[in-house]
This record gives sequence, structure tokens and C-alpha cells, in this order.
Amino acid sequence: MSAIVHATNGSVGFARFPAAVVATLATVCLLGGVGCGSASAGDPRSVGQLKGIDLDGRLRRLGERGDTKAVVVTFMSTQCPISNGYLPQLNELSSRYRRSGVEFYGVVSDPSVTRADAITHSETYKVRFPVLFDGSGELRLALAPTHTPQAFVLDHHSRVIYSGAIDDRYVQLGRKKETAEAEYLDDAIRSAIEGTPILVASTEPIGCRLEQPPNKTLKGSVTYTRDIAPIIQTYCSSCHRENQSAPFPLLTYDDVSGHANQIVEVTRDRYMPPWKPAPGFTRLRDEMRLSDHQIDLIETWVESGKPQGDPADLPPPIQHVKGWKLGEPDLILEMQDVFTVPASGPDIRQYFVIPSRLSDDRLITAIDFHPGTPQAVHHASFYLDTRRAGRKLDEADPEPGYSGFGGPQFESQGTLTSWFPGMTPRKLPRGMGRLVHKGSDIVAEIHYVTTGKTERDRSKIGLYFAHRSARQLVVEVQVGNKDIEIPAGASHHHQRATYTLPVQTMFLDLVPHMHMLGSEVKVWAKAPDGRSKPLLWIKDWDFNWQGQYSFAKPIVLPAGTQIIVDAWFDNSSDNPLNPNSPPVTVRWGEDSTDEMLLCTFQCTCETMEELGELMDHQRRYIADAQ
Repeated sequence: MSAIVHATNGSVGFARFPAAVVATLATVCLLGGVGCGSASAGDPRSVGQLKGIDLDGRLRRLGERGDTKAVVVTFMSTQCPISNGYLPQLNELSSRYRRSGVEFYGVVSDPSVTRADAITHSETYKVRFPVLFDGSGELRLALAPTHTPQAFVLDHHSRVIYSGAIDDRYVQLGRKKETAEAEYLDDAIRSAIEGTPILVASTEPIGCRLEQPPNKTLKGSVTYTRDIAPIIQTYCSSCHRENQSAPFPLLTYDDVSGHANQIVEVTRDRYMPPWKPAPGFTRLRDEMRLSDHQIDLIETWVESGKPQGDPADLPPPIQHVKGWKLGEPDLILEMQDVFTVPASGPDIRQYFVIPSRLSDDRLITAIDFHPGTPQAVHHASFYLDTRRAGRKLDEADPEPGYSGFGGPQFESQGTLTSWFPGMTPRKLPRGMGRLVHKGSDIVAEIHYVTTGKTERDRSKIGLYFAHRSARQLVVEVQVGNKDIEIPAGASHHHQRATYTLPVQTMFLDLVPHMHMLGSEVKVWAKAPDGRSKPLLWIKDWDFNWQGQYSFAKPIVLPAGTQIIVDAWFDNSSDNPLNPNSPPVTVRWGEDSTDEMLLCTFQCTCETMEELGELMDHQRRYIADAQ
């Protein structure tokens, strides 16, 4: 997930605009919103988020760069002469469009080819774009190519907007023109960049037929080196390695084989990797959802005796960044005191007041977090406090920091992006930032778990400043319902919160929030013309895995759009987390025995005037809810 966070106590204080950001905001690119057009004709199919490990061992998340306008995926062969003959042209196209927001990838998905073979081929033909080795056939299942070479163009929603030949040089096998008359792939790329309709959305690829892949779920055909290692590296190794939060490493065959039955259980139950959003809604960053095919591969591998496989298929280890993932922060803050986590007992949610030491108002483009004791830190969230309310709570608690439930126990003046194990911190889009006033305190909520031995934690926060030229202020919008009432004994009780946008608004992420009775939440938008846009759906809500979910591309919704948060609660005796026994009617409140229905969004507007109108409207909305 993108981050783990607990929302504020039902209201938010909106910051004043500093003089430095009162200028008119720069025009922003309207991506992915209701009413935004697609680059394709017709109704292209979406393939969701595609990932793969390239021949250098780098994890590639296709289309997740902030400036990506299109992704080109070409299935290649190490032996097909037609595929090899097009490599110089693909090299030239990738070089030409690299600075225009187009990502190029080759894919080798041939069961008879080892990763070592693919590396040799790429070096021999001097391929200048990343090549993904599709050992388990995951990319092939998603895109369903029939030939090599066959090219696919995906838009910024991961929709296939072109599929087929690179050009029309080949009339049929063995018959080739001197020069191409139609540049299908080039035309599709330019249409995607310019946002114009693609005139030819599909063509018949001509080349070498891809053989039907063997059924990898048959016992004995799944190996660690070819099929399992890429899955573990992609989805598990960021946490399951030295000095990280997971309890044991998963970096070698012996590591994985030694925990294989446990891996089967937690992946089959979808407890791991920890990703709550349901598929089929708006595309999110850092998706960590295993496909059914990948889960079947793991189970079949274990049932088959955990064969190791050909060493030539083994990907090189992913090189995880040590230290600060975005480089040295502009400002590093540290907890003022060491906090002791006992060897055993319930989870602890402790709040630490950390002075920002800022002498000027600054816009923050990113935040990173370094836990002092990674094994004991479940996640961390960060609240802005300009009124020193957190200091008063801290002074009243004899321990370092102060304890609480479900929020910082005061009305915060905003939040900063939260942290969870394995997350990749990202900067806000260029020119944007969250305002932190000079002299502000940052209140860090840290969720600790016990490890069986006493731990001592003194964690650090890294702040990255937006460039001084940044003018686009990112603020929070909250959609909540304080009138909720959940009857005793109700097992699937529905409540709804709504908010209507007064101006066109760009949304960057969202944070749903409920307590222990929450069981399901669905967030969606309804445009003025009646069209609906899904945003997030969590079918099995878990208070301990609340996420700050970033949209893969910002979503722009027009004025008059209604944001709707549908939530369901289980207040029956069958809910093992019900804090009341026997169940009682539950209403809004801050305690663990109360409930909340709230969703917070990070967002911005195209102009400062619109942003001011949005914030004034939010103040009235929140005041009416008191």
C-alpha cells in the first residue's frame, strides 16, 4: 500500500496562504478525471498495473513515472529474425520519445529461453531500452500477444490503445517492402502524447508465432529461479531483508524454501503482501496485489517439492536503496527522547512532538521516515500543529510523547504523507507542496508492535522542500458524517457521507478512516452529468492496515461533482474486534468504543482563487457537521 495512516479527529484547521504562494498558480495537466478524454477510439481494455524485473535486476512499475504519457511494450524473441530486425528501429523510437513521457520496454516471454540467454541477446543487439524477463508468463497473460514482434501502447490509465505490428514493412512472412508506408507504432505514440484519437487502433502482427506456454501450475514445471524468485523480489524483499520490519529475510532460495508453507498460507489468504484495495477501481501507486496466477505458482511450487531450477534463470538481487531513498533530506528531524517498547503486551500508539525548527513558511514536496527500531514500528503518521496543542498533551504524560487512539487528540492543521514498511516515498508533482508554517510542530503517531524483547526507538523524519518557485498549494478536503448511528447487533449496517465540490479540483490521494466496527468502505464520485467514477473499494476493512492511497495519476473532477463515501459496519457479537460486549448502539466519537466515518483527500486547484473558494467551502462544511 502507499502508506498507513490514521485520520484526524473529524475536523481540520486550514492554513493561511503565505505571501510566497498567493500568486496565481500554474496551469496543471488534467489527467484521469471525469470528463477527461482518452487518446483512443472505442473502449480500450485496461490491464491494470504491470510490473517486472528487467535484465539488470531493477524492478519496473510500468507507467508510474509522474510524467508518463504512454507505455510501449514490445514482445521480442531471441531467435526470430523479424523481431531482431526491428530492434534498431525500436532503439531509435525509444530514444526519440524518451523525453516526451513515453516509457519503452521489451519483453522476453519464451519458456525455452533462460534469463542468461536474454541478457546475452540484449547485449549482442545493443538494446537501449529495458527488457523484462517474463519467466512465469505474467505479462503474457495480461497482454495476450500472439507474435514476436508485437507492440502494445498503453495510455496513462493502463489501457491498451494500440496493439499489433510496428509498421507495414512485412506484407506476410517472406514478403517485405523496401520501406514502410504506414508507421503504426509511431503514429500511436504521437497520438498518445498529443491526446488525439488513434486512427488505427489494431493491426495484424507479422512475425514468429508465440508457442502456447506450458501450464505452469502442473506439478514439476514451476521452479524457484524462473517463477518464484521474481515474485518474492518484487513483492516481499523490500521488507523481508536485513534491518527492515519483517521478522525474517526472503532473499535466497534457502530463505524462501525455509518459510514456504507459511508463504503459501499468507498469500492464499491475501494477508500478505498487505494490500487492501480491491482490483478494478481507479489505478493506485505501489499496488502490491498478487494475481491469482502468482498465488497458484507459489502453491504448486511447494506441492512439487520446491524445485530450485536452472541458475541461468535467476534474476540478480534487486538493489534496494540504503539510507534516504530520495537522497539527503533538506531537513532531518529526530524524536527528542528515546521511547522504550516493552518485550510483550498490546500494540502501542504513541504520539511524539517534534519541533520543525523552520524559520520560514515552506512548501514540502516529500517526507521520508527512518524508524530507529524497524522491527518494532508498524507504521507512522504525521500531523501539523501550529498551536502547540501536542506539547500540552505531552507535558501531561510522564512517558516520552503521549498515548491516544485514532488520531492526535487535537484538531491538527493538516497532515503529511505517512510511512509504512517497504513504501517508496515520492515527491508531489512538480510545482506543488504542502504548507508547513514556521515554528510548527510535527506530531508523529507511531504504531509500535512488541517483538519479544525490549526495544528502544528514536526515529527520524526527513523533509524535502519544494523548489522556491513552487506556487501550487496542496490542501486537505474531508468528507465525513458525524451523525452515524450503528445499532447494536447490526452485522452489515450502511452509512454514507457526501460532499459536493464547489470548483474543479485535482485529487492526489485519499485516506478512508473507521474504527473497529468498520467492515467495508467504497469511495466514488458522481459527476454533474450523472456519470460515476470509482475511486477506492476496501472489502475487508482492518483498522490496523489503514492506507493513504495515492492515485497513479492525479484525478480532476469538475465543479458540482459529488464525492460519496459508503461504509458498512459490523456491530454484532460475531465481530471479534467489537470493543463492546455485549454490543451497544455506537455513534461518532474519538474513543476506541466509538466509531468514525471519514475520508481525507490531498488535493489542489488550478488557480489560487479556486483553491480559496474550496477551502472556504470546506470550513462551512466542517462547521455544519459540528
